[in-house]
Amino acid sequence: MRIETPFLWFTQPLKGYPRPWHFFKIDGLMLNAYEILQNSSANKHLREKGVHKYMKFNGLIAMDSGGFLFMKRGIIDIEPETILTFYEKSKPNFGVVLDYPLSPNLSREEMRRRLLKTLENTKRMVEAKQTPNPELIPVIHGYDVKSVECYVKKLQEIGEFNIYGIGSLVPSVFNTKGVGGIYNVVKIVSFVKTLLPTKIIHVFGIGGTLTMHLMFYAGADSIDSSSWRSKAAFGAIQLPGLGDRYITPRKRHKTYPKLKIEERRILDECKCPACRKEGLEGLRKRFILRALHNAWVHQKEVEKARKLIKNNKYEEYVKRVIGKTRFSKALEIADKFKGKARSFR
Repeated sequence: MRIETPFLWFTQPLKGYPRPWHFFKIDGLMLNAYEILQNSSANKHLREKGVHKYMKFNGLIAMDSGGFLFMKRGIIDIEPETILTFYEKSKPNFGVVLDYPLSPNLSREEMRRRLLKTLENTKRMVEAKQTPNPELIPVIHGYDVKSVECYVKKLQEIGEFNIYGIGSLVPSVFNTKGVGGIYNVVKIVSFVKTLLPTKIIHVFGIGGTLTMHLMFYAGADSIDSSSWRSKAAFGAIQLPGLGDRYITPRKRHKTYPKLKIEERRILDECKCPACRKEGLEGLRKRFILRALHNAWVHQKEVEKARKLIKNNKYEEYVKRVIGKTRFSKALEIADKFKGKARSFR
């Protein structure tokens, strides 16, 4: 089973609901090894049954190492070989190397330490790997093209990979300026794609319906998204080509535009299981229905992207939907870097 690009992984808590694949076809699932390894019962069952049978999902499954969640505890207290053994027992299609994520406010010394630890873990997991399944995904970290290029070369010295992930970018989508800003994210993604044009480039954690298109346009082949759930939890739904709209009376996590008349028409015509069943009033009342609707919109936008790319109309679509947002300048940066990375070092 291959990745049909562009591709969307739905980030899914192990016991979380809804499960969109029970209602319609989705691209793939992204689970988190950290969550599973904290649950002895789930850990045991996944090792015995395999992750596909446990999740009742026949499509592609990737598993993140949980490096980010381990770091939130202040320390990564697990060996990369332990993660690898769990991968090989539970059999996801792809397993992410145990990495040490960066943040823009780290000292240069701490950044260097984390980069070296991630490279060390990558080497250890590659050397310890005993089965063809899962395929390992190394993670690229860095906030400028020079350090990223150096890092990619180090990964290539370790082994041959078909898919590369780009990490440490999640906080950046909410800003526009600085090394942690979305403009720099677009620059890094575009640059990595020029360095590795024949490889699948995955961008971790940037998966709103609008930022998803921005990442695909910049050069990403694959992304994962938890926003279909998180936005629903805060009372927001997503509309195709428009982004988020706040529809519940609860306290706002973020200021989203309210529904306009034409946007309500879009919802009236929505064919997702949630809208067909209970409409806007159902979405307002229930998280599960909002999440299911958001998952549907995400999946349909990815399918739309594939069709438009095949018909050479994707650029026009992206510039139309992103051009109306605060990310419009990011498109110019992506255009600047496409195919020209070496002249901008």
